[in-house]
Amino acid sequence: MNPSKDTVIAPPVAIMFAYWSVIVGTVAALLSNVLELTGKYGSSGNDLGATTDLVLTIAFIAMFGFFVEMMRKGRQWGRVMLTIFGLLGLMFTVLGLFGIAGRPIDGTAQVILGVIGALASVAGVAFMYLPAANAWFRTVREPSRVVSQPLRKVMLTAHVAISVGWLGLIMGMLAMAITAVLTDDPRTQYSVYDMMNLLDQIFLGMTSLFALLTGVVGAAGTKWHLMRRHWVATKFVTTVLVMIFGFGVIHQLILTAYNQVLAGAPVEEVRQTGIPLAICSGLAVCILIFMTAVSTYKPWGMTRYGQRRQRSEPRKASRPRRETPSPVEHVDAPPVSVANGLRR
Repeated sequence: MNPSKDTVIAPPVAIMFAYWSVIVGTVAALLSNVLELTGKYGSSGNDLGATTDLVLTIAFIAMFGFFVEMMRKGRQWGRVMLTIFGLLGLMFTVLGLFGIAGRPIDGTAQVILGVIGALASVAGVAFMYLPAANAWFRTVREPSRVVSQPLRKVMLTAHVAISVGWLGLIMGMLAMAITAVLTDDPRTQYSVYDMMNLLDQIFLGMTSLFALLTGVVGAAGTKWHLMRRHWVATKFVTTVLVMIFGFGVIHQLILTAYNQVLAGAPVEEVRQTGIPLAICSGLAVCILIFMTAVSTYKPWGMTRYGQRRQRSEPRKASRPRRETPSPVEHVDAPPVSVANGLRR
């Protein structure tokens, strides 16, 4: 017997364990970031970058709080978002512990908090997919799987705006990278890489992450779903790969070139860093244009997973159409009388 929309089904123990595990991991990540930012302010000379990191930290803590509450209420898209960003956070934590990807985790307290956050994230994701949790999501999914119409429109508007900004940002960086490669003036190189470093710190990571966030909510919480259509799955996977490519490659090249011009390195030495940076920026532009085309044409149909789910889900019974009576049936007088009236 299916529960009615007004029936409240309490989440199982596995969901509550997942709920509190995610909260513990989020708090550990928050404390780790606070320790990192405390060391940055005033000591690194880059208060703008530290402020940007602080804003992003607050934004992601708020988002995780929202997603974990939606997951606790049975929103399938909330579970999907927690899974994606939990695994991404785990990946960047591991990279930070090993000093990779530009944000090393230093200090005993930060390492301990990083390990606690990583273990809590793994536990939270595991609890969300235990058999009891899966059965509960299947029970409550139909009345709660789709985001509301106002939220869908907000997410769609934000996704389009952020994606356009992301493409424009990478195209601007491509133009600046080409300029830095072609110039022989060290002052021009310094100005270009100083601006690229500024844009990288403030916008590059933020635009890619929020493009992924709004896109996943717009897919998982609507009729498109995340893995049921090839074009949606392709955009999702490509967005994750480009985001990792931006953090792990483009960010590192910008940081290297910026440190070189700060140290007064020769133009030719800086150029050796600028050439792969220009190539990587051009590749990122091509991928983002490809993703735009995929969004426009929506090719390739449904995935095998989508076909299986479509066959397994019961079809909604179509409402019987009311027979519309013909105009003659609404006329009280017999047709002969109408004809006689017309002949008059």
